[in-house]
Amino acid sequence: MTRESRLIAILVVIAAIGVTGLMMVANQYRKAIANAEIEDASARAARLVDGYIAARQAVKAVVAKYPGGIQNSSAGADAYRGERQSELAAHGMTDEDYAAVRAAWRTFRSGGVVDDPALVAAFTARRAALDDAALGSAESFDDAIK
Repeated sequence: MTRESRLIAILVVIAAIGVTGLMMVANQYRKAIANAEIEDASARAARLVDGYIAARQAVKAVVAKYPGGIQNSSAGADAYRGERQSELAAHGMTDEDYAAVRAAWRTFRSGGVVDDPALVAAFTARRAALDDAALGSAESFDDAIK
C-alpha cells in the first residue's frame, strides 16, 4: 500500500468516526426535543384541566345562589357566564378549550377513549377534583352557555 493510499484510508476512517459522532449528537438532540414537547403537552393539559376545574367551581357557587334554577334567571345566566369567563381567562383558556376539555372529560368518565395522552394523565391525576366539579342538573345549562 502506498503512502497516498494509507493517507486516504486514514482520512476515510476519520470521516466515518466524525459522521458517526455527529449522528449520535443529532439523535440526542432529537430525543431532548421530543421530551420537551411531551413535557409541554403535559403542562398544557394540566393547565387546561385546572382551568376547567376552577371554572366549574366558580359557577357552582353561582348556581347555588339560584335555588329555583339558574335557567330561569337572566341575571343568573350573566353571572354564570361572567364567572366562567373570568376563570377561563385566568388560566389562559378559551371557550373552545373549555368545551374540548368538557367533552374529553365526559368521554373519559364514561370509559371512552381520549386521544390525548396528556389529558388522560391530567384527568387521572385530578379525578377527585373533577368529580367534585360536577354541576348536576346545571350540566345542560353549562352546555348552552357560550
